Amino acid sequence: MNIGIDVDGVLTDIHSFNLRHAPPFFKKRFNREVIDDSKLDIRDVFACPDEELSKYWRKHKFAYTVFIPARKRARKTVRALRKDGHKVYIISKRVFTCRKGFVGKFMRSTLRTWLWRKGIRYSEIIFCDSEIADSKKTACLAKDIDIMVDDEPVNIEAIAPIAKVICFDTSYNRECVGDNIKRAQNWDEVYRIINNNK
Repeated sequence: MNIGIDVDGVLTDIHSFNLRHAPPFFKKRFNREVIDDSKLDIRDVFACPDEELSKYWRKHKFAYTVFIPARKRARKTVRALRKDGHKVYIISKRVFTCRKGFVGKFMRSTLRTWLWRKGIRYSEIIFCDSEIADSKKTACLAKDIDIMVDDEPVNIEAIAPIAKVICFDTSYNRECVGDNIKRAQNWDEVYRIINNNK
């Protein structure tokens, strides 16, 4: 099978990173408290305007893109899937990876390096435009993806009509349900769901 795997929120735990790193920063610099920790986007978690969001990511982007750990057993599961004969596609909407020039090249290179350092091997990586809601659906169609592992509701809803989706369970995607959507709490469950789908 062709399996698509998201990065932020699936291979990494971006939500926990934001909650762990942001509160002191927002409290100290912007006098912000957590408003809704069930949201994915940091602007919704802290009800902050775009300007404050930009300052947050300028401060933490490097730490996130370089030092964020992979989720437990992600590497072993991806390795097992490849050993089982599946083709693994990394399909990411990481911000700025579709930009031209230095910023885009840097962000793409940083992600590839992170995957290599974490031992996560893949057949191909596809960078999708984070400004286009259904850009991952287009990528899934182009690569004939059978199962997509994702966490973001907009992606799950766009992909579910055309492929099976394993929703990596988080507080911000609990409303994602449907016949083509299975929920996984961890990478062991992802592997079991894929094996049961053969």
